[in-house]
Amino acid sequence: MVRINAILPEDTLVKIDAIAKEKKKSRSSFLREAAEKLIDEYQRQKVEEIKRERIIRAIEIQDKLKKKSGMWNGVSEVRKWRELHK
Repeated sequence: MVRINAILPEDTLVKIDAIAKEKKKSRSSFLREAAEKLIDEYQRQKVEEIKRERIIRAIEIQDKLKKKSGMWNGVSEVRKWRELHK
């Protein structure tokens, strides 16, 4: 592990110490856990953001295709194809 120095507001440190004491953990252990949880949450949000962007992009592509195809009806096209290949 690596030792770091950090500057925190005094009231924040008081709260950290109170919670750490209540959980019977050291200040370092508490801060380590908090940092890991924050990193995990950030990574989850990043994955969700990427998923949302991909969905938005897929919808945009579908809208463009729909606009380009005009009155094209996919269901009737599949039915025609089935009839031709019986």
